[in-house]
Amino acid sequence: MELLEVIFKGLACSVAAFGFAILFNAPRQSLWMVLLVGFLGGVVKFGLMLPEIGGRIVLSTFVAGLAIGFMGVFLGNWKKLIPMMITIPSVIPLVPGAFAYKAMLGLMALAQTPDDKYGEIVNRTLYNGTMTLFVLLSITLGVTIPLVLFKLEFVGKFKVGSAWKKG
Repeated sequence: MELLEVIFKGLACSVAAFGFAILFNAPRQSLWMVLLVGFLGGVVKFGLMLPEIGGRIVLSTFVAGLAIGFMGVFLGNWKKLIPMMITIPSVIPLVPGAFAYKAMLGLMALAQTPDDKYGEIVNRTLYNGTMTLFVLLSITLGVTIPLVLFKLEFVGKFKVGSAWKKG
């Protein structure tokens, strides 16, 4: 049953990635790649968080970001598209909205008059804020490492060095 839940979450991530690709005016030929890479990222993230595997959210998000980055670079170079057109919409569903929301609620609770639960509110707020920070950092590193490793050689349909050759 848990594997089916991971697949459904992967489908939800792919639909969200597709929506962001439409919002960002991604080319039509890249939409199926965004669906595929978004699904892969969701399945990797939530698959690693299964109790049998025991991956924590930061590590799972980092590995999912790496998977999205490598697939985006591969598909982008294969279809001669800029890989960021594929990776950026696909990685947005991995953003930790719940942690950020709880951190902001904690900050608003701290702004009110302090009571006997002030220390507990500070601890929860710091926990949610640092989790948001680390998950965003893992997304950033996971997506940029493949782009740096492969040193993008294509800009659109032309090779980078082709305009500088004397003819």
